[in-house]
Amino acid sequence: MAGSFWNKYTTQRLSRRRMLQSTGVAGAAAGAVLLVGCGGGDDDPEGTPGTGTTPSATGEAGTPVVGGRYSVASTADFDTFDPYIGIAASVGYFPRLYNTLVNFSSLDSSFRFDDLSTGYEQPDDSTYVFAIRPGVKVGPNALGVPERDLVASDIVTSYDRIKSLPQSNAFAFIGTWVTSQEASADDMTYTMGMKGPYGYFRPRIGSAISTIVPKEALTDENIGKLRQNAAGAGAFILDSYTEGQGASISRNPNYYRKDEANGGAAIPYIDGFDVKIITDRSAMSTAFSASPPQLDVYTAADVNEALSLNSDGKYTERKDPVNTFVAFTMNPDKDPWKDDRIRQAAMHAINREQIIELVYSGEAKANGLVHWPLGDIGLPDDERDELQKYDPAKSKELIKAATGEDTIDITVIFPAESAIEEHNLILPIWLEQMAAAGFNVKQEPQDFAAWLDNYTNLNYDASLALNQVYETAEFNMDFQHSKGPAGNNIYAKGVGALYPDIDAEIDRVKTLTDPEEFKTAMHELQRRLYEVGPTFLPLVSPYSFTLYQPYVKAIPEGIGASGLWVNTWYLDGKS
Repeated sequence: MAGSFWNKYTTQRLSRRRMLQSTGVAGAAAGAVLLVGCGGGDDDPEGTPGTGTTPSATGEAGTPVVGGRYSVASTADFDTFDPYIGIAASVGYFPRLYNTLVNFSSLDSSFRFDDLSTGYEQPDDSTYVFAIRPGVKVGPNALGVPERDLVASDIVTSYDRIKSLPQSNAFAFIGTWVTSQEASADDMTYTMGMKGPYGYFRPRIGSAISTIVPKEALTDENIGKLRQNAAGAGAFILDSYTEGQGASISRNPNYYRKDEANGGAAIPYIDGFDVKIITDRSAMSTAFSASPPQLDVYTAADVNEALSLNSDGKYTERKDPVNTFVAFTMNPDKDPWKDDRIRQAAMHAINREQIIELVYSGEAKANGLVHWPLGDIGLPDDERDELQKYDPAKSKELIKAATGEDTIDITVIFPAESAIEEHNLILPIWLEQMAAAGFNVKQEPQDFAAWLDNYTNLNYDASLALNQVYETAEFNMDFQHSKGPAGNNIYAKGVGALYPDIDAEIDRVKTLTDPEEFKTAMHELQRRLYEVGPTFLPLVSPYSFTLYQPYVKAIPEGIGASGLWVNTWYLDGKS
């Protein structure tokens, strides 16, 4: 989601930019939805048909209760309910309103959620054939879309729209890799042809930005109306949305899925969501802790706030890894970053443990070239820590070897006073670390819009960069590619611009579909990047701490964003 997000973001009004400066994109989505985290799954291997899962209630005993509205808040406003260009708070609701073919958890490899598809086959490495589930019925809507079953041609129309929009969040997958689509004559089979084997297929196909919209909602008449309306066959329907105030989202009476762990009861159990836009964190915290509570869920600013609010253990607490980070980005087209030794010096200048302690009170972990929440496709911790170890003396040696001087002047741009992903807290620590390692940093703080424009157009020597949610390691590696994270020479240029073999290896690894072969190749690729000096250095990724009112029951755990498809949680005793 990286490149296309920023591309879309540049088109928003300045007022919306300013609003988003108050919260991370991950925080906006997390605060707006039921955070998720375990649940089981079926054990069907990839490429074989499966029944999918409706995970049973986890962590709670008793029979689920029907009814009640879930009150949540978001610091960021909704952008649009068009899932192919939506950002900010909207993204967290696309799994509620729309359907995916199949979703796999990035945290639990056993979890699989077959939704619009009942399963799929691979006749060869580049072809996927999906059987369409009957009865996935569009809910009531304001767009005049018939309340009918979704079919294969809806997928074709949806993905054709993505392919026509280079700025689409899903273009890097659908627009780049999908070369053909076909709906069967009875519209109950969908065939996708790829340009070749694709190692990131599983996380990409089930993403919230690859959801399916009924074809009638994508007509010229309706496409613009998706700004404030939605039509889908997900578990919920959009009742209303008022910009700057919030949205009302209710149970889809046509939703097909049942809770098999509860005698086939209809789900979702709750009546709906009431989403309030609250841009001030203290106001949000007060609304959550009020008596009676005005919010049912709240993601604390950090572990200390979570401990303070929940000192008596009143609330249910969930601790989840966050797929976001601040990163240092170097432009290999500009001096001094053309020199391997200077990039390596920057790598050894960063004391990630200091950032973890001072900014996150220890509740974060150091990132390598792949951020740690993505698991063992990153290098083992001890090897990673040795390759990028904090060693300012070594940084100075490298600077001396490259320049003959004890220090070096560099120019770094960054968004001024931005709290996104704690950038404002990380910045002064990082500046001190760079100075101690021999870097004389000429600071160029810029308002968010100016920084984003310069970052987008590669108009910088280096940047301490904000970044959004990264769901797969593909984004991390593409930052090291000469074409950058969006594949179209914007945002960043990787060290592959200096070493064509790195570009070739990044491209090759994407074609590996055997998990062990893929992991081994990813490890070797990272070692090669460390050897020459990477141009993109993720710093740390934190944990989030989310508190729920005691009447919020059966919260799914351990499956990450996949929990947004699960609707077996309920409200028990909410007044």
